[in-house]
Formats: sequence, structure tokens, C-alpha cells
Amino acid sequence: MFILRLLIAALVVSYIIWLFYNRVMGKNLGLSKVATWVLAATFLIYLILSMLSFVVEGS
Repeated sequence: MFILRLLIAALVVSYIIWLFYNRVMGKNLGLSKVATWVLAATFLIYLILSMLSFVVEGS
């Protein structure tokens, strides 16, 4: 369930970034490209924090 919330939050952030780039910056950027980068970054951060938690707690 936690991963699902993380996925929804990443997609919402992707849409906001995409909207900002298209409307404010005037650049033509694909939503799929933004979503891919945000999802990759989100899960990489999640993986790093999980590994750090594992190392610190030791179990």
C-alpha cells in the first residue's frame, strides 16, 4: 500500500512539473518523459533510504 501512495505522489508531482514546463517555461516536454524521470528518482531515493535504514538498524 505504501508503494501505491508513493506512485500516486510521484505521478502528481510529474504532472505539476510538466504543467509548469509547458505553460510557464513555454517548452514542449512530454508527460511520459517527465513521469519516467520522477518515478526513477523517487524509487531510487526510496531504495537508498531503505538500504540506509537496513544498515543503521541492522536487521
